[in-house]
Amino acid sequence: MDRRPAHLNRTGLTLLGAVLAVAGGAGLARGLGAFGDGRASAPVLTDDVRRFADERGWFWPALAAAAVVLALLGLAWLLAQGRSGKVSGLALEPDADAGATRLSAKAVRGVIEDEIGEYPGVRKVRARLIGSSGRPELRLNVAYGHRADVAELRRRIEEEGVPRLCAALERDSVPTVVRLRLVPKEQPPTVV
Repeated sequence: MDRRPAHLNRTGLTLLGAVLAVAGGAGLARGLGAFGDGRASAPVLTDDVRRFADERGWFWPALAAAAVVLALLGLAWLLAQGRSGKVSGLALEPDADAGATRLSAKAVRGVIEDEIGEYPGVRKVRARLIGSSGRPELRLNVAYGHRADVAELRRRIEEEGVPRLCAALERDSVPTVVRLRLVPKEQPPTVV
């Protein structure tokens, strides 16, 4: 899975948060008189800045336009966070003129989860299809028990499960990421 967007989000939000925290802290300190009583009661904008804004009629409209652009960028970023990249359905016909056959991604996930879930030692399987309908990618999270043969499990996923899925979808390949996770040994129930 590509973690670059998540890393960029965290880095950007950390930097923005730090800048806003410093600016807010400085404003609060100024208002409380940390820089002297004269500065605490002084206007935020100096006479030079107010005069500059008054002499140029474009200043306040330009400032308002910049604020609107920043608000729209923030809204676009916020909406992008809601997109999961999950595929809702797969197009099975390569040529739209020949017809349109769509297969539910939920059905595809169910089939691969059921098949891999029957492999020896597997406790739980979660599958996700991401990307686009024309170029889906498969993400598998497989939880297995202590008695599972991990090498055999991996081999079966690579040589049986995923190739069967590709054949069913009539695709040469489906890029797949498999995460194998050992689950703790289950404790037998205690009898009192």
